[in-house]
Formats: sequence, structure tokens, C-alpha cells
Amino acid sequence: MKLALVGVGDAGTRIVDHFVRREQATGRSITTGNILVFNTDDRVFEDTRTIPEERRVLLGDTHSAVKRRPDSADVSASAEGKGGDADRVHTGTHADTIDSYGVGGDPDVGATVAEADLPEIRRALDQIDETEVAATMLVAGLGGGTGSGVGSVLLEELNAIYETPVYVLGALPSTTEPDRRALTAARGIRTLVPLADATFLVDNEEWRHGTDSVAARHNNINEAIVTRLLALFGAGERDPEAISEMRVDSADLSRTLEVGGVATIGYATHELDRDDNDLFARLLQLLGLSNDTDDGGVDAATIKRLIRQALESKLTLPCAVTSADRVLLILSGPPDTISRKGFETGRYLLEEETTTVEVLAGDEPVSGATEITATVVLSNVTDIPRIDEIQRQAVSMHSLSTTDDHDTAGGSDSDLGDDEREDEVDPDRVLTDDTAGGEDDGDVDENDGSEVDNTNKHNAADSSVEAFDGETDHSFDFEAERDG
Repeated sequence: MKLALVGVGDAGTRIVDHFVRREQATGRSITTGNILVFNTDDRVFEDTRTIPEERRVLLGDTHSAVKRRPDSADVSASAEGKGGDADRVHTGTHADTIDSYGVGGDPDVGATVAEADLPEIRRALDQIDETEVAATMLVAGLGGGTGSGVGSVLLEELNAIYETPVYVLGALPSTTEPDRRALTAARGIRTLVPLADATFLVDNEEWRHGTDSVAARHNNINEAIVTRLLALFGAGERDPEAISEMRVDSADLSRTLEVGGVATIGYATHELDRDDNDLFARLLQLLGLSNDTDDGGVDAATIKRLIRQALESKLTLPCAVTSADRVLLILSGPPDTISRKGFETGRYLLEEETTTVEVLAGDEPVSGATEITATVVLSNVTDIPRIDEIQRQAVSMHSLSTTDDHDTAGGSDSDLGDDEREDEVDPDRVLTDDTAGGEDDGDVDENDGSEVDNTNKHNAADSSVEAFDGETDHSFDFEAERDG
């Protein structure tokens, strides 16, 4: 599937850059240059390798609420004077930190800045040729002020101007990050999921190792994410001329994701061990001198085991697989190695394990590949413990923030005034059904009609949000949660 990528914030920029690098290295042409990255702090732009300067958009350059980064000499002098890193502000009880530059982790400021810069955003989006792609993906870290705040405005804009599907890839904060990121992520989930045609969430808590911080694992986590995205959206783009009886195509992926909601990806590989006997056996098969036409390369048991490994692998977002509405299986590898019997057996396995008959399956023939990969997509999953945990953490964070506000009403214990308090947010602006995609995720009055125009497009997504809220729907109503 041809895919345009729009990165937002530091995480979004890094992932898009990593995606394009891997795309080029593997010979897959997915984005065809249709990439953009937006940020309110340009430091991460300096580290990108594949994103042209004209595709990097700095927002809030003249906005009074955006804190610009001084040059390195000034930062070093300031840090020495204060006995610490002037780039960071420490919040919460964890060791990780929130960068004080850009919008300082505040999604409300991020949304305000994006609204003010909508003309520039629209000019930048003109660089994407929608006729060349089948879908667009917004990529962002949901715990960040730019990713969640600017991202919500961008998503509304993309929905308003594009007829093709708009997906979201959102990274969730880990438990080592400040508590305030959980509140931002909870609001981001509640805002973005109903607006997107499907949302792929990545749990940084699951993907970091041991006591490592997310920052220490950026490259490894991004590599894992990109590998799975390429296996999914790149199916068929690497060797389009290869012959296949069950080739997976963009229609299969669109059908799997059209139910909306949250999606997750499993992935597993099987290294091929090809000796001379294997080559001779395949030659006989090609010449029609062998009766072993069903299991010519890898036996059915191995293929079935590989599919099970993908389903039981570390998902991008851990969940109960039985809560998925639809499933897509992609087997990629040399066309003569994939057992048709194993393929069908694996498909039945997915039906049994996920308890849904909505299982699509296809292959991606790749001549000369040294491994077989199985990619499993679970669409509209609803039993997601990590989201429940983030909601509870957000409720607690909001409760503490409200208590602190009462204690410091006179301002004696705070350096910020009532209108400037960083941690004071009104989650009801975003975390209710009435305002999902509304006031806090952009306040873009001229685009409010886009939700009406796209009612059918988002009906499934709206229902899936109600589903994954489940019994914890009140978690988004912070006042009700505290009173209960």
C-alpha cells in the first residue's frame, strides 16, 4: 500500500526518518517521497538523515507561548549556573524528564499553536500528492504536547482535505516517564482514536528493557515499529511482478482496518536453511518431476508454528487477542517455500485463537529472500490493559493537580498564575464524547463540518472507542471517577 507519512513532534519525526531509511534499504517503495514532519522545536530536525529540509515544518516560530532553544553555548552556561541540565524540567516521581522547550509538554499550547499556523500547515500538506498514495498515516508520541496537541489539529485537517483513509501511529509513554505524560496520552487517545480510520498504538512500557529509559531505547523501539509497519504496508511493494495465487493487496488491508478503533501488530520470522538437496528438490518440482507440490519448501507444521509465534509475539500493543474484530495474516518469503497447507492451517488457527471468522490471509512472494515472515494484524481490539492503566494514572494525576490548585489558590506556592499553570488542564474538553475531535483537539471552527461530512467514515471508530472504554468509561470523566 502506498502510504504518506506525517510525523509530529520528536517521536513522530524520528519514526518517519527511520521508516524512510529502512524503506530505502529494503527496496520497498511505499512513501514515494510523500513525507512531512512538524515540530515546535527544531532540535530533532538536525538528527534526521532522509527528510529534506523543505519537508520539515517548524511551527510556532513567532508564538509567545513557544519557548525557543538558545544556542548550545548559552545552554551550557545556564546549566552550570543552576547545577543541572537547563534543557530539562523534572516533574513527577520518575527519573525521565519533560523537555521545557517547544510547547513544554502542554497539548493545549500545542493545539493553540497549530491553529494559529493552519495556513502554513495547509501549504506544507500541499507537498503530499494524494493521488500517489492509498492512505496517510499521522505518526506521533501521544505523551508529548506537540504530538498530542498539534497532532489532533493535523488529524482534523487531514480528514477535511483527504478522501483516502487517515491512520494514526501513536506511541504511549512508559511508567518511567513523568505522570503528566499519562494524562496527555489519555486525552490524546480519547481525541485521536474516534477521528482516525484506525489507530496503531505502540506501548513503550512493553518495548523498553528492564530498567532502561525510553530515551535509551529509541533506536531499538523505532526499529521494531518500522519493521512491522514495512511488513504490513509494504506487502507487494518490493517485488510486484512476482506471481502469487493469494497475494495480499491494499484492499485486504483497508478491509481489515475499516472497522476503526485500535489495531496492533504481531511479527515472527523463520530463517531458511537451504542446502543442495533442497535446491534439487525444488528443481524437480519446477520441472514437474516431483509429486510434492503441496509442501515443496517449508512443511505445514513449520508454517503453522510460525503463525502462532507471530500471534504470541510481543505485540506493538499487548491486548487480549480474542477482543479483535478482524485479523489479517501476511506470509512473506520465497514463493516456492510457503506451504499452502500450512497457510490454510495457520488461518484456521487464527480463527480459533481470536474467536473471529473475519480472518483475511495473503502472501507476499519475495524471490531470493532468506527467511519467511508472518505478520498478523489485529483490528479494533478492545481488551487493552495498558490503556486502562493509563486512564487510571491520568485520573490520579488530575486529582492531585486539582488538589494542588486548591492549596495554592493564592499563588504563594506556585510560580505560575491561574492562566499559566502547566499541570492545570480541563480534561472534559477532550475526554468526553461531546468534545472528541472538538474544542481541545484543535478548536478549528471552520473544520467542524468535517466530522459531519465524514460521519460514515468514523462511525466504526466511534463505536470502538465506546467498546474499549468498556466498564472504565467513567475513567475519562475525572470528576465522576473521584466522586465515585
